[in-house]
Amino acid sequence: MRWPQPPLPPGPLPPDMQPPIISQLLLEWVLPDALQEPVLGDLQEEFIQRQHRNRQRACWWYRRQALSTCWHFLHQTKGDWLMFIFSMLFFIGISVWAMLVSAPDDPLAFYDLISLVLIFPPAVLFAVGATSRQTLQRAIAFLFDPRPGAQPQDYQQVRHFFRVMGNSGLLLGLFSTLIGAIAIAQQTNGGNFSETFGPATAVCLLTLLYGAALKTLCYVVAEKVRFVADLSAQPHQMQS
Repeated sequence: MRWPQPPLPPGPLPPDMQPPIISQLLLEWVLPDALQEPVLGDLQEEFIQRQHRNRQRACWWYRRQALSTCWHFLHQTKGDWLMFIFSMLFFIGISVWAMLVSAPDDPLAFYDLISLVLIFPPAVLFAVGATSRQTLQRAIAFLFDPRPGAQPQDYQQVRHFFRVMGNSGLLLGLFSTLIGAIAIAQQTNGGNFSETFGPATAVCLLTLLYGAALKTLCYVVAEKVRFVADLSAQPHQMQS
């Protein structure tokens, strides 16, 4: 005999009856817009029935269903995003591999915290200063969901954000390298030239390396923004 379920309270479900929030967000991110409401509704209804018997098992069931559903639709709805992220990670990976091959005896030769701080935080702050905090939020959102559908001015602002950040990173790299070169010139003499010039110059050039890397990544993202903006504008052009 199946006992009747207690009636649900009106309005949104209370927190203790909600399915796992991360799984819900993952489903909303991956599912096509037309399937979000029916799929999420069916899973939530089944979850509510299961959680009356055992909430922990119901949560694990919901997570398994979410992962299975997302895997089924991932390439369909996020194929372009996966290729976009893969290209970025491939560039970073191949760069790290080249660094390790170039300096096998010192794998940290291409890492310098001060150089990183000189490039990345100021570049982001310059981009926010040249645009707005809202544009920063849109830029982060675009990285996770670069699908057509936003307003043309939003794409223009996001593209401008990444262009400013990339150009700032490269210019900061040049500026910091000049500072390092001046410091090396002042502190180098005939007695310490052979011992200090090489290592000091290598550290000096790291800021230029980091700036060029940031410029490359931001260039790719800015071009992705332009491509998506063109796709979004095509239906409007056809209608007009």
